[in-house]
Amino acid sequence: MPEAIQSTSDHPIYSTAELTRVRRSTSLYARSFPPGPERNYHRQIALSLRSLFANEAWLEAHTEQIESRELRMQQSSH
Repeated sequence: MPEAIQSTSDHPIYSTAELTRVRRSTSLYARSFPPGPERNYHRQIALSLRSLFANEAWLEAHTEQIESRELRMQQSSH
């Protein structure tokens, strides 16, 4: 049985939904600026998150898997 990854101050663990929400809000925030360097800066952040989502190793290391969350819930109820 795989051991659940623990979130620490130097290595936070996020849910995929949380990261998706950050990416969407960053993209929407970028659209609020006129074309220029500040808009490009925020768009680049959103694009970087998108590319990280395509990296399975990064996702596994930085996101909480649903199975591990359910396992912890089951263990705490016993």
